[in-house]
Amino acid sequence: MTRQTATKRDDEDDDVVAPEGGRFLYPICRWTVTVILLQYGFAKLFGAQFTVLDSELDKPMGTVSGFWLTWYYFGYSPLFGNLIALLQIGFGLALAFRRTTLLGAVGAAPLLAGITVLNVSYGIAYDALVIALIGACCASYLLWKHRRELAAVFWDGQNRVAPRSRRTRPWWVHAVLVALLLAIPASCSYYVANYNNRSPTPLDGTWDVTAGTFRPSGLSGPAERVYFEHNRAHQLVLRSGQTRQTHHFEVDPVTATIGIWRTWLSKGEQLLSGRYDLTDDRLVVTATDLTSGQQLRWELRRVPSEQLRRDP
Repeated sequence: MTRQTATKRDDEDDDVVAPEGGRFLYPICRWTVTVILLQYGFAKLFGAQFTVLDSELDKPMGTVSGFWLTWYYFGYSPLFGNLIALLQIGFGLALAFRRTTLLGAVGAAPLLAGITVLNVSYGIAYDALVIALIGACCASYLLWKHRRELAAVFWDGQNRVAPRSRRTRPWWVHAVLVALLLAIPASCSYYVANYNNRSPTPLDGTWDVTAGTFRPSGLSGPAERVYFEHNRAHQLVLRSGQTRQTHHFEVDPVTATIGIWRTWLSKGEQLLSGRYDLTDDRLVVTATDLTSGQQLRWELRRVPSEQLRRDP
């Protein structure tokens, strides 16, 4: 009975015996991280974070600041935002008890470090950066104080679930396997990014229509801006006002010919066929509008990439 009472008292009054060398700093860091995480978590649950202003929602994405872009992204899905909140509250509560302090610190350190990097990368408010940085440093200090326990779990004990095989094999076999595990996904990703997703053409970029009328059915008016997408092979987007249409395009730089089809990748109905003349930032398309059967002279001017962040 006495032993049980002592154990219970040890759980409740868990700051009486502090780790060696951290009698004051350890509990300060521990409770600081607890308060920060609980504040973060409940702020998300009750709508004090990840809420977006109507005036920001009405802006084109290219003109939105990193702060509001981040806020909108995390607040777009209530499920995602609430899961983050519950994680933060859970790690905060774990830090409030001696026996689960290490568990809370293991979760809090990367979480707060990630928030710190996010604040720096997306220009979040300075005071939020300071709070996240303090929390990350405190959580890292807790991990440092528990380094022996961490080493025992993640290094000294090795992998007891899948112990080393009794059969001996040359070290280079495992080295080759790891090299393949790196090379295969890397090469596949490089191929997808540079050959599957991209098929560069001289026309890639954003263009404003300066003369001529091209209006496929379904577009609210004549195309005002044209996007030959660099990061989506053969994708063409036409914009008229706030209406956008996605089509398929192909060009042959050798013969300077261009074709536009109704449906991206599968092509479908062909909408335009002709030739183009590209001089610096001026593009002239002389073609046949296959929907109406009329000849078309389409003149476009390239839009500098930096201007896209200012245009409405």
